[in-house]
Amino acid sequence: MRLVRIGTAAVSLKVGDFKGNGARLREAIEAAQGDGVHLLVTPELSLSGYSLEDRIWWPDIARRSWDALEDLASACNETATFVGLPIQADRAFMYNAVALLYGGRIHGLILKKFLPTYSIFYEGRNWTPWREGVTEINGVPAGDIVFDLPFGKVSAEICEDMWSAHSPAFARVAAGAEIICNSSASPFTPRKNKHRRRLIVGAASSLACVYAYTNVLGCDNSRLVFDGGGFIATPEGIAAEAPLLSTKYWTLTTAVVDLDDVSRVRAENSTWRQNALAKNGDGQNQIVTAHGTYTPAPVGDFVAQMPESFYVPEPTVPVNEADAYFDELFTALSLGLRDYFEKAGVFRKYLVALSGGRDSALCLLLAVNAAKALNEGKDVAQYTERVAAVYLPNKAYSTSDTHDAARALAEELGVPFKVVSIEEEADIALRKAGELADGIENVTPLAKQNLQARVRGNMMLNWANSAQSLLLVTSNLSEAAVGYTTTGGDNQGGYSPIANVPKTLISLLLEYIARRDGIMSLQRVLDIPPSAELAPDQKDEADLMPYVVLDDLLFLFGRRRMALPDCWRVLVHRHPEHDIETLRAWTAKFGKLFAYNQWKREQLPVTMKVLDLDLDPKTGFRFPVLQSIDAELEELTTATLA
Repeated sequence: MRLVRIGTAAVSLKVGDFKGNGARLREAIEAAQGDGVHLLVTPELSLSGYSLEDRIWWPDIARRSWDALEDLASACNETATFVGLPIQADRAFMYNAVALLYGGRIHGLILKKFLPTYSIFYEGRNWTPWREGVTEINGVPAGDIVFDLPFGKVSAEICEDMWSAHSPAFARVAAGAEIICNSSASPFTPRKNKHRRRLIVGAASSLACVYAYTNVLGCDNSRLVFDGGGFIATPEGIAAEAPLLSTKYWTLTTAVVDLDDVSRVRAENSTWRQNALAKNGDGQNQIVTAHGTYTPAPVGDFVAQMPESFYVPEPTVPVNEADAYFDELFTALSLGLRDYFEKAGVFRKYLVALSGGRDSALCLLLAVNAAKALNEGKDVAQYTERVAAVYLPNKAYSTSDTHDAARALAEELGVPFKVVSIEEEADIALRKAGELADGIENVTPLAKQNLQARVRGNMMLNWANSAQSLLLVTSNLSEAAVGYTTTGGDNQGGYSPIANVPKTLISLLLEYIARRDGIMSLQRVLDIPPSAELAPDQKDEADLMPYVVLDDLLFLFGRRRMALPDCWRVLVHRHPEHDIETLRAWTAKFGKLFAYNQWKREQLPVTMKVLDLDLDPKTGFRFPVLQSIDAELEELTTATLA
């Protein structure tokens, strides 16, 4: 048996923090060497951070990355390690690369071939795709490489390469690679890891290889959160799976594999041999030998991974997919909020304007969970010192129900809570608005509502300044879609943790957390119909439409890119409880609000992306600020169901 211990390290990174990233990588490498790992894979661009964006064009980034790589090489004596970094060639070409470190040396670079330019990805703007063959960069071979290590032949691919139908792993396996490593920076969405798992199991099976995958962990810049995790798969299935969404700064997962078994599978599989013969002559891949010694992993460790029975599958507990979805979503939001707070390095606590409504309730829950996870959860006992909440009533419109709900939630969570009235400031703002409008009678009802939100926003920003705190913006995705926020008011702050979560999902998530964690006060929040409380007896759904209809339209129009008449046709079947002409009117209203409020979305604060549906103009949604949808609205007025 050729027993090889493989490790995957998911690492929390910060863009441009070469010292900090290098230190965490070194810790993971030293732990791997202590565990007897022969081969370790770390995430994509693990030295520089993934979300570099246009920062990549500053010449120090590639230079500092290479310097950090050379420094890290000294730690990689016994454990061969793939480390990700940007590489510049001929001054004009920037490549996304993984370097193999072994025996204290840099043995070569594998360069990324497929650059995603869809959804939130704009890699084609900054990076050059590697075409084929091998060149030399910084004195080492670079391109399509298979490394011949003492225990076997190893190669790699980078994130999107695996998702391509023309994955470079096919040619590298045909050239002799027995292990394919994948360094990834794959952003989180709920249950996405199930899809990755299927891809990796399929690749290990069809390529007859060992496939080792790892991912970035946490928030490396601002808007994206990565769920970490990792897989080590053989042709027979998963040998080890890493934890998702860990609050640790790095995780290490290992498994022992038998490369002789890979050789056996290939020898017995005539289809694999035919494919290998067909592709081996392409000449793209170069074999680079890294000399060293190899001591096989202990047989006992290999046997311990084996199932109790080789014939009967081990019993598994069925997974409630909805619960798993909510668990992952809440954990990802908390992790991203924790990382933003820590990596900014300037905040002392989280601040939440607690209204008694659902959005601010979820923000407070996230702040508490994030505070408990600071310093890898080692300071959990001090979490109450890191979160504060305030209720800002205007007695003309604020109700005892929202006050009682806000207070009860803060008290149950152990969060300091205060009440500060805005009545005096709102009256002053209204008088001043009247002076500008030549009379209070000329101040519109909408302006009267908005000035209250702006008073609250101004007070919270001032408090954040004084308390050196991160002010959380409590606006949600549904509000962003239709502009149901106040510019300079409730959409202003330091970080917007739920701006990628629609209202209906927020309600379901709160119901789940209340049930899962036994938070009794959340029921008070859920019993109150959503209201901005900026006008007498105001109800959000009366101002807009039922949120379940709005969120359906948001998905159909914003995510599926359906025309408005088709959106209406779908609604008629999904919501038979409503009159078809009412649904038509709501569809038209949504279309107008969605199109005409892009200017507001352009001004939203930093937002965390956790869903495929994304309206952040700085990540995945490029939408015109000025445009006409009159033709589509006209078509909607005459559309029929047939």
